[in-house]
Amino acid sequence: MRYFFRVEYDGSRYGGWQRQPDTESIQGHIEKAFTVALRAPVSITGAGRTDAGVHAKRQGAHLDFYGAIDPGRCQLSVNALLPPEIAIYNLQQVDPSFHARFSAVSRLYRYYICFKKQPLWFNRVWRLNHRVDWDKARSHLPAIEGKHDFAAFMASGCGTENSICTVKQVSLEKDDDILLFTIEADRFIYKMVRSIVGTLVDIGRGRLGITMEEIIKRKDRRLVGETAPPFGLVLENVQYQGVD
Repeated sequence: MRYFFRVEYDGSRYGGWQRQPDTESIQGHIEKAFTVALRAPVSITGAGRTDAGVHAKRQGAHLDFYGAIDPGRCQLSVNALLPPEIAIYNLQQVDPSFHARFSAVSRLYRYYICFKKQPLWFNRVWRLNHRVDWDKARSHLPAIEGKHDFAAFMASGCGTENSICTVKQVSLEKDDDILLFTIEADRFIYKMVRSIVGTLVDIGRGRLGITMEEIIKRKDRRLVGETAPPFGLVLENVQYQGVD
């Protein structure tokens, strides 16, 4: 039987989502906890990978287990075994055809930026000390929406040659002392969100004299700005049809 669940985590001290032999990972800890709770080897599949230092609120994942599971009791046991920075919730049985990665309709990320020292947001925001013309940066957002080849924003080491993504929404809004960059798409490529954020910042700072539209059109990695640090990025949601 197949079971779906959500995952929330603070990725500050982890090497990312994906299981790795020499680094602590989110996937590795969850598989270990399920293996102990169910007394059988367990492998899980996530909706996607997050980089080292990146956080998540509603990551999606599934596992296959050929035996009866009491979701409520199992969830309590797994959470008791997990480190304090990782939790699972909404554990539920789903149809065998469901897949945490391929059944996803969209993914939504938010990047958090602040302009002063805020201890309660430590390791959760990118603190900028230089001036940025945010209206100028915001004027480039329309070029990101829609279906495009985002090859220019694909970092080396990406495991796919397909760099075409459909961006459903993108915004840049201020909430008190925090600036929120929000982007939702059907899929993302390696470090795409962080590359876009860094490029918008460099455009707003006047360090780049090229438009976002031209960068996307030319597909040249050398034209983009710096890659924003990982700790400001949160996978806010993975959307599915019929599964919460």
